[in-house]
Formats: sequence, structure tokens, C-alpha cells
Amino acid sequence: MKSTRLKTRIAGTAAAVAVLGGASLAMAPGAAAKANLISIERAQLRGDALSMTVKYSCDTGLKWQLVGKMTKVDQEEDATSLATATVPADKITCDYQDRVLKLKLKPTPGSHFVKGDEVQVTANYVAPGEQDDNGHLALITTVL
Repeated sequence: MKSTRLKTRIAGTAAAVAVLGGASLAMAPGAAAKANLISIERAQLRGDALSMTVKYSCDTGLKWQLVGKMTKVDQEEDATSLATATVPADKITCDYQDRVLKLKLKPTPGSHFVKGDEVQVTANYVAPGEQDDNGHLALITTVL
């Protein structure tokens, strides 16, 4: 009988250690890499100045540029209104933390934006020196 009682105690102790170890891992701060995220918080037109506010987070050690783009939704095919901004890699802090940036968008020649325009706004990470490849991590459609 003593050996059965000893085996039960050992098994119970092992189960308790496993449960406590799993609980402490679940409650510990994330040491694993989190995804490279971007969300567009706001897009606005103040006077003639276009801007967008983004919240971003990226893995430690990565070197990205952040590219933002605004395009007028209802426009003719031959007249595209577009505004872009690029934040260089040395201005992006990749450390798993959520950070907020305000991008000042520069309209391309011939672009025209006014209050009330419906626009599509995108944001993406790209490698330094590369241009936006029309991909995006974040996209919103809003009215200026």
C-alpha cells in the first residue's frame, strides 16, 4: 500500500507542477515575435494639407519603411488623384510596442482633394529603397 500512496503523491506533484508551469507561461509577457501590424487611425484634410495617422508595431531588429497612400475613390480613369508619404526605416522603431505616427501626404501633380471626397487610404511596410508594390496591410475607405 505504501508504494501506491507514494506513486499517487509523485503523480499529483507532477500534475501540479505542469499546471503551475503552464499557467506561469500563459501569464508571462510575450517573448515570441508578434506580427508586423499597421492600422490606420485617421485620414484628414486640413486646409491644403493631407495627413494620415497610423498605429504600427513590428518585430525587433527589422528595418522597414512605412508607406502610406491616399486615392480618391470616385474619379475618372484619366485623372487620378493620389497622395503618398514614406517614413524612412531610421524613423521606424521596431520593438514589439504599439507606436503612432502622423504621415504628411504629398499629392502627385494634378491631384485634387477637397472636403467631402471619399478616399481609400492604405498603409504598408516595404524594404528600404523599394517602392510600394500596391500591397497593403491596412486599408480604410473614409470621407475627408
